[in-house]
Amino acid sequence: MKLTLKFVLVFAVLLGHGLLLAQNFPNRPIRLIVQYPAGGAIDVLARNVAQRAQSEFAQTIVVDNKPGASGFIAFDACAKAAADGYTLCLGTGEGMSLNPFMFAKMPYDPAKDFVAVADLVRISGVIIASAKAPYDSMAELISYAKTNPKAINWASFGVGSNPHIYLSWIDHQAKIEITHVPYKGSTQTIPALLSGESDVTYVALGFVLPLIKSGKLKALAVTTPKRLAQLPNVPTLNELGLDPGTQAWVGIFAPAKTPSSVVEQLNQAFSKAIHDPALNETFLSIQAFEPVVSTQEAFATFTKQDRQLAQKVIQATNIRLEPQ
Repeated sequence: MKLTLKFVLVFAVLLGHGLLLAQNFPNRPIRLIVQYPAGGAIDVLARNVAQRAQSEFAQTIVVDNKPGASGFIAFDACAKAAADGYTLCLGTGEGMSLNPFMFAKMPYDPAKDFVAVADLVRISGVIIASAKAPYDSMAELISYAKTNPKAINWASFGVGSNPHIYLSWIDHQAKIEITHVPYKGSTQTIPALLSGESDVTYVALGFVLPLIKSGKLKALAVTTPKRLAQLPNVPTLNELGLDPGTQAWVGIFAPAKTPSSVVEQLNQAFSKAIHDPALNETFLSIQAFEPVVSTQEAFATFTKQDRQLAQKVIQATNIRLEPQ
């Protein structure tokens, strides 16, 4: 009886503390940690949603770029921060779903160290080929690869990058052999395709849409669940009988044990921010980022399912890495 009463009192104190924190939240600036350098599309997304979300709080949301080490620096800093809602991080499919299965050791545990706050966008991906490549569709590429093993050069942003994972996943499913050519980022990869030095890659659509429209690159397939309005004649991998695997995504996370009432306030602010029509018109639609309508609970369920899908992909492709 005494233990039960003690438990009730402790629970009441904790509940009261959480409610008090929520009532006063936020009373100082909020930090949003981003794993990428300033200036890229994901950083611009973070700054746009932070600017719009802070108007709901009358407090500044400061973007803190912590690039490097495969996202370990950013996520470790977020995981170890106080669970009070004043430190958040921009989570991605790479950091929250793929990393746990590619690295033997990590300084953070995506499943235990974070709480999902707000879903933001799905990133539309496309498999593209050089205009000089002797195939105009994914089916033709697979047929060519079967008769010409290792003849196709697939460019990536480096070992373990999304383009590398897609190459390995398609190799595994189609039972073909394509040569992986790792470059140091998109600034080298796309020129390699334009010149014909490399043949194929996977990339976010917003980055190459003008080059596809102008005929300088060929779109072979999109990796989204359905066809894209920007490329209505380009089939999905599903239509071609291939499992698309994981789709790139971005969301907001907080350290585990952040009070649910604070998480809910943050969810409402960021959800409203990502659905600003002006943001969609001036940035999201241009980048082919699809804003997501989701509750906090639905986002938490999505991240769990995505992690399971990532495990299947990485186990099949057997990609293993060390932090860079």
